[in-house]
Amino acid sequence: MHKRFLSDNNPHTQLEKYKTQYLSDFLDLYNKEDGCQRKAKDFVQSCIKPAVKQFICGSLGVNIVDDILEGSHSAEYSSRTIFQYNIQKELLQQEDFKSFVSYIGNYEIFVKDWIFQQILQKMSEEKTLCKLKNNNLQVIDKKISKAIDQAAIGEDGAPLPDNTESITKLISNMRKHLIKDISLSVEAEKTTLFQIQSSCHSFIKCLKSSMKELKEQLEKEFSKSDDITETLNKLPIKPQDELFKRVFGCGRQCPFCKAPCEAGGKEHKQHHAAIHRPQGLGTYRWESSEKLVTSLCTTDVHSDAVFKSPDTKGRWHPYKDYNKYYPDWIIPPDSTIEASDYWKYVLVKYNDRFAEEYKAKPADVPEAWRRLTKEQALKGLRDAFNMK
Repeated sequence: MHKRFLSDNNPHTQLEKYKTQYLSDFLDLYNKEDGCQRKAKDFVQSCIKPAVKQFICGSLGVNIVDDILEGSHSAEYSSRTIFQYNIQKELLQQEDFKSFVSYIGNYEIFVKDWIFQQILQKMSEEKTLCKLKNNNLQVIDKKISKAIDQAAIGEDGAPLPDNTESITKLISNMRKHLIKDISLSVEAEKTTLFQIQSSCHSFIKCLKSSMKELKEQLEKEFSKSDDITETLNKLPIKPQDELFKRVFGCGRQCPFCKAPCEAGGKEHKQHHAAIHRPQGLGTYRWESSEKLVTSLCTTDVHSDAVFKSPDTKGRWHPYKDYNKYYPDWIIPPDSTIEASDYWKYVLVKYNDRFAEEYKAKPADVPEAWRRLTKEQALKGLRDAFNMK
């Protein structure tokens, strides 16, 4: 940080950076030329353009979220239930074991990556990203045009005097009118307007002309096919994170079976899941046999069964008193609830691979589970989420 500070404030570095600018200023003074248009253009390129691009980029994340929630994919994000159904259905159809492992073990990361891929696809369609950028450009261009007109009027309601000194007042007024939207660099202003000899009214006219050129320049820049992945990764507000927060809440998972929390709203103190899974999917295994567990959390918290985990520091603890270690989770004790046919099918299909992945032995699954078909698993998924 110290080296960077010295570099940024090194007089020689700054002089080299603006060498061309100072040369042009010197030539204008020597030739006794106004250089108004050049000064206005330099001011727009050095002060306004970076601020405009920052405004466009700063708003783009939210724009993308709104576009997806209002577009063709809106149904998929209309509720947590519909999303969970769609993503689990896709997992079943793809039959990719590694995806199941990622979904179960790192739910939030997996879902955000899944959303990111959906965003990439959506932003690639019909140059959607370009349209969103241009929409933001139109918004900020109108604000700047309005700010220039307002800044040209003094506190007494009369136009600013047509002299060189009024240019400083004009820029100061512009800052005040644009403070909520963009920030103009003071350093860049001092450099670009150094030794300006123009009158205020001429500068305003040239400024508006340069703003028109900037708008056309950025429109042309946006029309070129850019790297959408790179653009999304540079956004200050990541749309995949925003969508996850808006639709899927906290991202916390059941401490036993890894089922995601389904509590609504961004702020909730208690986590719960309507549909729990066989605990073996969440890496739990019997200590004596090392076989993956097939029972549900809801069954075990209703029984005298015990568990141990890194949270209990390897000590056995009754399931029914799970709140001691997981006070923010609600797991209703109910021995009548069964796992959905979906997760029964998944555990049977990938039993050996889950065992290998979790360094355990395959679960002893009931014979009835082995007879389940993919179609029955899909029906079980529809029933679990009340989807017709």
